[in-house]
Amino acid sequence: MPDDLSQKTVLVTLIPDAVQPLVNSSLLGAAHRGSERAFADLLGPLVDPGYRLACAMLHDPQAAEDVMQEASFTAWRRLAKVQDQQKLRPWFLSIVANECRNARRLRWVARVKLGLPIAASVRSDEERIQRGVDLARALKQLGDRDRLVVLLYFYLDLPLEEVASIVGSSVDAARARLYRSVRRLRPDLEIQEALK
Repeated sequence: MPDDLSQKTVLVTLIPDAVQPLVNSSLLGAAHRGSERAFADLLGPLVDPGYRLACAMLHDPQAAEDVMQEASFTAWRRLAKVQDQQKLRPWFLSIVANECRNARRLRWVARVKLGLPIAASVRSDEERIQRGVDLARALKQLGDRDRLVVLLYFYLDLPLEEVASIVGSSVDAARARLYRSVRRLRPDLEIQEALK
């Protein structure tokens, strides 16, 4: 006998596209009423992009896992603020980005209080390779918001409208920030080619 998830998957694939938003909105409604299963179904497709964003921002897979757990918990607590499922992805990714900034800030404060060096004296092979990549170094030199816009647009391949929503700006402001950031990363790059 198939389990509940496989029945739901079959049901969702058989429903016409015009009815699909109704199923999704009922899923959001169930999550609002406290259904952990509905919340997991809503958040499931967002975990991979969120984790990739956290890894790109923190350069540490373990810290990214911690951030994802915190972001999921925060999303659970604040889910009532989301009324439109179309806004769920930008809303969740903005939580992930905020948690990444908090994690970096807390890590820096802990190092300052403990007197630890900013860079560990022993690095893994992966970290040595990563340190040698020019793009990673250039991305680190960008400010937090600039780096976030570049990562969201190029690494997660999000449309500018969602990037703007995540960083809390207009689409034109996000496009201008992206243009300036790419110009700083690659002064010789034709920006129009990159932003198409």
